[in-house]
Amino acid sequence: MITPDDKPASTRPRLGGGIFLFGGLLAGSVAGVALNEPSIGMIAGFGVGGALAILLWLFDRSRGQEGR
Repeated sequence: MITPDDKPASTRPRLGGGIFLFGGLLAGSVAGVALNEPSIGMIAGFGVGGALAILLWLFDRSRGQEGR
């Protein structure tokens, strides 16, 4: 049972990085098609998008700890 004293660690909304994964895949595929290497472009785009998503997660994680 949840009591009024039970509050989440942070009331700030969490950020999501899924858009970077999707955008990286999309942009990498388009760039790969332009360079006649769609698979390599898609993999590179996924890598860049994944790195951006991880950076956003780390930023959001540190931002949530500051509010405690």
